[in-house]
Amino acid sequence: MKLNFSDDMREILEEFLIEAEEILSNLDQELIELEENPEDKELLNSIFRGMHTLKGGAGFLGLTSIVEIAHKIEDIFNKLRNDEMKLTSEMMDVIFEGVDKLKEAIDMIKESDEIPDEEDIKDLLSKLDSILSGGEVVVEAEVVNNGGGAQEFEFVEGVDEDIKNLIRQYPGKDLGEILEEIILLPPEDRPPLQVIEKLEKIIAEGKDVKDLIKPAERKEEKKEESPPEPQQETKPAPQEEKPQKTQQKEPVKKKKAEKKEEVIRVDVERVEVLMNLVGELVLDRNRIVKLASGIEGSCESTDTVEELIDSITGMSRTVSDLQDAVMKLRMQPVKKIFSKFPRIVRDLAKKLNKKVNLILEGEDTEIDRSILDKLEDPLIHLVRNAIDHGIEAPEERVKAGKPEVGTIKLSAYQEGDRIIIAIEDDGRGIDVEKVKKKAVEKGLITPEQAENMSDKEAFELLFMPGFSTAEKVSDVSGRGVGMDVVASTIHSLRGTIEVESELGKGTKFVMKLPLTVAIIRTLMVGASNRIFAIPLYSVVEIVRYEPDKVKNIGQFKSFMLRDEVYLLFSLNELFDMSDEGEKQFIVIVRVGEKNIAISVEELFGEEEIVIKPLGKLLENVQGIAGATITGDGKVVLIVDTNSLINDKRSQLVGVL
Repeated sequence: MKLNFSDDMREILEEFLIEAEEILSNLDQELIELEENPEDKELLNSIFRGMHTLKGGAGFLGLTSIVEIAHKIEDIFNKLRNDEMKLTSEMMDVIFEGVDKLKEAIDMIKESDEIPDEEDIKDLLSKLDSILSGGEVVVEAEVVNNGGGAQEFEFVEGVDEDIKNLIRQYPGKDLGEILEEIILLPPEDRPPLQVIEKLEKIIAEGKDVKDLIKPAERKEEKKEESPPEPQQETKPAPQEEKPQKTQQKEPVKKKKAEKKEEVIRVDVERVEVLMNLVGELVLDRNRIVKLASGIEGSCESTDTVEELIDSITGMSRTVSDLQDAVMKLRMQPVKKIFSKFPRIVRDLAKKLNKKVNLILEGEDTEIDRSILDKLEDPLIHLVRNAIDHGIEAPEERVKAGKPEVGTIKLSAYQEGDRIIIAIEDDGRGIDVEKVKKKAVEKGLITPEQAENMSDKEAFELLFMPGFSTAEKVSDVSGRGVGMDVVASTIHSLRGTIEVESELGKGTKFVMKLPLTVAIIRTLMVGASNRIFAIPLYSVVEIVRYEPDKVKNIGQFKSFMLRDEVYLLFSLNELFDMSDEGEKQFIVIVRVGEKNIAISVEELFGEEEIVIKPLGKLLENVQGIAGATITGDGKVVLIVDTNSLINDKRSQLVGVL
């Protein structure tokens, strides 16, 4: 079946193909390990998630045959992980066959924009259905055309599918004769090397065709064995077709190969190492520049000194260029994944007969590429859940006094050394009592625990593997996989996820992800003989401190600037330090939707710094985003103005 994609969808398809190849590649190893340890729940869950992800991506692109295969394999592993059936060798053979068919489909898409049609996967789906219906595989009789009529026989358990195909292709011949036949074929017609190696291994074990076919069928095979002449006549047919296929696909393969050469995929860990090295180089650059400034001011101007200063200036430019280049390798706007959601929301809302309006905010917020790539699946799960479980049907919303059209808001912004991504809907909200009841039914908690559990603790149950409040399973949600994937992914990124929900009003998921290493520009300020760094992205304006413009508002102070009043804090006050120094400057910073004035004693100018996390012992200190090392070797704390002011939020009600 021929596929036809627009340019926009083509980009999404390319990303899906890369992801699908990675999933299927990992599946091979995981399935082999599972065959040795069939009770391994972690492996069962991992394979199940992989199939769920593959199915979801294929469904969005309309790749029907991939969806059907992946969905049935997913169903099998859902039963396996819930102990509703036991894994057998026959089942594993069919599962491997399904994975091979998925790989074949991916290769077809890459090579010729085609995908297997319904007829191509009919037999495979039938086998998968057999597993789902009874937990066992019903091996159907194989029909082989040997030139003298139809012949039926049944293979014994555990025969490799490639070996089966060779026996069907060369009926009446033993394995040694088959090996001779295929070795003499032209290279383009010859089976893959791994198939030949499988055949050689079976022959080395002393086995032959008679050992691979059930006894009753071997007798009939001898009885109805066709003479050599018809057998020889049947061989050229498949041999003549294969070269034609190869000739048709060769040009396409070359085009793909040429295209791939334009992009080099690099392991994220290598980029991380490079980023750390560049960060250290920036710190060393800052130190050298400061030393050079001291030398220039204290030494007589000589040719050597001037040459040194010129060299340092040139090195500084090079380090800056290198820094920009590496940052571009890692940092990308969230628009890359946000842009996919309008189509996702539209299609899913239409499928569920719902009306949904999507609002995107902060699309230009830049985020580390390694984090961005891993966020796509969690975001898709959360948005799909918001539409499926959160947003009500139009008639239900009208009865509840809500607009007929529901709203989902997907937003991103940076707050200190953390990236915040939120998904919010105005739907029915989460029924805490229903969550507790389901958890008790599944044996996750006791009735006593449910009774004493807070709403926040109940919301955390949503992230447990296999937990779902859905009444029925669908291809949209309800398998208990989505929220589990979200939590595990966010935790792997050393982030957190919080749930805020009010029944009948809506639900909000807030993901907070750490920016472990980032090079940013800051404003260096002084207070109480200490230096602090304020990120420039939060600085609005810097003005001189003028005492006559400072007024009192109750227990707080304000600063008047161009007929506008700003709430005023001193940096000393915010950090509970002695506030005796003389104020020289006021820094206007953006906090949420408000501008706040912060007074400081000294101003040292801008500096490019590397954010270093404070570690577990200090990671929850309010108002500190991290630390850095200045050019003269001092450790400087980086101010997080949002958390500093939010820490006083309860005192500021009615003031802000």
